[in-house]
Amino acid sequence: MANRRRLGFTTRASCLLAAGITAVLCGVLLGETDLVRAGVLAAAIPLVAAVIVHRSRLQVANRRGLEPRRAASGDTVTVNLTITNRSVLPTGALMLEDQLPGRITGRARFVVDSLSGREARTISYRIPALGRGRYRVGPLRIRLGDPFRMIELTRSFSTITDFLVTPRIDRLPAVDPPRSDELGGNSGSHSIGSNGADDASTREYRTGDDLRKIHWRSTARSGQLMVRQAERPWRANSTVLLDVRTVAHQTAPEDPGPGSTDDTDERRVSSLEWAVSAAGSIGVQAMRAGRDVGLIADTQQAIPAQQGTVALTSARAQFADADQLSTYLATVHESPAPDLTRISDLIRTAAHDSTLIAVLGRLGTDDIRLLCGAQPRGRTTPALALLLDVDTWVGRTSAVGRPSAAEAAGAVLRSSGWRVQVVPHGMALPHAWQLLMAGVGSAARAAAAR
Repeated sequence: MANRRRLGFTTRASCLLAAGITAVLCGVLLGETDLVRAGVLAAAIPLVAAVIVHRSRLQVANRRGLEPRRAASGDTVTVNLTITNRSVLPTGALMLEDQLPGRITGRARFVVDSLSGREARTISYRIPALGRGRYRVGPLRIRLGDPFRMIELTRSFSTITDFLVTPRIDRLPAVDPPRSDELGGNSGSHSIGSNGADDASTREYRTGDDLRKIHWRSTARSGQLMVRQAERPWRANSTVLLDVRTVAHQTAPEDPGPGSTDDTDERRVSSLEWAVSAAGSIGVQAMRAGRDVGLIADTQQAIPAQQGTVALTSARAQFADADQLSTYLATVHESPAPDLTRISDLIRTAAHDSTLIAVLGRLGTDDIRLLCGAQPRGRTTPALALLLDVDTWVGRTSAVGRPSAAEAAGAVLRSSGWRVQVVPHGMALPHAWQLLMAGVGSAARAAAAR
């Protein structure tokens, strides 16, 4: 329903009122009674129309629907507006103006013919392709008049509609990373006994752990504090590391800008968008394979849950389904952090306890040193990384015969045990994934068999 209404004269009514007043004044000055009567009649028409419109309480309601409510980056969204005249009187022509999302220039304006009493009519318009994010449409403003176009009534509605644009999710080739039972000696927390999953396992003590859970026998044997942790039935676990640092990414200068109707894939314009799309696609692929999926990113987000909203207190989140992961990634933002130091402990833990798959941008010396130290020894398979050559997003290439900064960083990571695929601008995610995973699964199984 409307929250504000304003009544006003149209140009036609204003002219008629001015003419009537002028006729009355001239009639009085000239002593012409007929002219006075004509002036009074002319001035009375818009005044009477205003009283009738005001007393008739014309009621116009609107309902807004979106198709789809959750769109992927690059998709268009259709807005359906249903306008209903709840009065028994006709409305006259209507001028509609719907507020568009802030990233879109222009206005959504429409003219609707007169609505008869109790009539409803639906109009639709399309919002051009948008990048990932959360958007808002509305409120709606309606200008309507009486059938004689004497009075203009403006109604402002308070209803707004939010919708989400998620990153593009590619279906990746059916090549899965190694499972937890293929990770070698450091995967003990997921060990499987002859009678099924162990009821409990131990791991190294971490700051904040309950002291009552210290496992003294394991502590004495290993020489380090060990704590018990409850085990679920065995289930493979994958963790995606998403590099969202501003300094790690580039945006192409030919960006058409927000609100452009050009069907440009944002991933071709921004290396960050490529990375976010890759993280979502890898996570969804892992979920389809029956894995638990976690995500590490140096950013603070809130994840919608069944009961309200869960605010993150750390940079690692676990997701129950693909929709929750897409919702999170739809609004993930860049981090001002200069390096990966703030999430170093999370990276090391993820590399130790799960299959770590990193989507990385430009790396500094400290970042490379941190990642090299995160790959635990004794693994039969390495941590995996898609390393973006972000300079190619802005057209910069290395000299002939010289490796790029990304290739040099990738070589260092490989020497420490990582498996790395350097991704230049224009390489499709499914192709990059296939190159990264080539031979990983078979090599892991062969090593595990030995």
